[in-house]
Amino acid sequence: MSDEWFAASRRKQLTLRQGKERVAANRHPWIFAGAIGRESGPDDAALADLYDVRGTRIASGLHSPHSQIRMRALTFGDEELTPELLRARIAAAIARRRSILAHDTNAARLIHAEGDDLSGLVVDRYDDLLVVEIANHGLERLRPLIADVLREELKPRGIYFKNDLPARKIERLPLEPEWSGEGECQTTIRENGLQFIVEPASGQKTGFFLDQRENRALARAVASGRRVLNLFSYTGGFGVYAAAGGAREVENVDVSEGAIALAKRNHELNGVEGRFTTGDAFSVVRERAAAKEQYELVVCDPPAFAKSRGEVERAARGYKDVNLYAMKLVAPGRLLMTFSCSGHMDLDLFQKVIFSAALDAGRRASFVARLTAGRDHPVSLFAPEGEYLKGFLIEVR
Repeated sequence: MSDEWFAASRRKQLTLRQGKERVAANRHPWIFAGAIGRESGPDDAALADLYDVRGTRIASGLHSPHSQIRMRALTFGDEELTPELLRARIAAAIARRRSILAHDTNAARLIHAEGDDLSGLVVDRYDDLLVVEIANHGLERLRPLIADVLREELKPRGIYFKNDLPARKIERLPLEPEWSGEGECQTTIRENGLQFIVEPASGQKTGFFLDQRENRALARAVASGRRVLNLFSYTGGFGVYAAAGGAREVENVDVSEGAIALAKRNHELNGVEGRFTTGDAFSVVRERAAAKEQYELVVCDPPAFAKSRGEVERAARGYKDVNLYAMKLVAPGRLLMTFSCSGHMDLDLFQKVIFSAALDAGRRASFVARLTAGRDHPVSLFAPEGEYLKGFLIEVR
């Protein structure tokens, strides 16, 4: 049983190095191996308790014997880490999303790791399916407890454990995805009254970009009568919204034939028109700019270009290049909606990249709105790294 892992005898004991007390005092949940001076207890422990050099317990959390993040703190000070606390946090996170799922939407992120004080755990709901990502050794040990709470709270048709995560490779955990449920692991969701086919087993992320829900709604609000180019379209989310908002023409561009095929199905499902181009967005924007094409709304939502700190400089060049040509395609006085989902690229750097792109494109530009993930993706004040999605709605003149 998962509850057995909570016993004091089953836990790892970690002691901070002298002078590292600030690590826990700032309440950041990630405790790195370099801050640990001494360890004792079972190596296979799911949980760990963190002590200062005087022997006072200052935090408790999820243990990892292999990652540089040796512990993911869930409690600080005198608060006890118990099965009941973990169950209560999962239930509370689900309850916070009830208002999002109350009307014409049945898909949302239910648990967003540090943002819900559940570091290492992500749970997405797609109608009657749940997709779970577990990125920590200790949390994997507690998986039966997590699954039980999710089933009690939501009664899903099935749970898909998406295990092919880079973090799980570091943690030396199984990478083969697992489906536990009835029928096939796919469904059709409803989002703001629109419908989308979701296939978690073959899709990017957990099957759909739930974090863009509110930004898609904004695209629908500004698309009326406009010619729209949706770059890196994936399964056509922004394209469907723009068409539903009354765009006079929508074109979706993605390098994946499978994604474009699903984008076509999503447009048909919603009874809206669209054009579809299978091709590299970098090449497409250059070709269209050379042909003097113009659009009233360009959406640029690329995948993460920087998956590590060492890739940030190269990623910045990629973001600048695609945004430079995207700006050339925007008709005077019209809009560019552009994003970065690279967690290692902070907002300040992304803004500088966009500034540089506008300068080299020879266009004047103004930020109309700063964009981020929806409210089902909360960010802990103590772990600001969780704010990975950043974007701008820009008027280009």
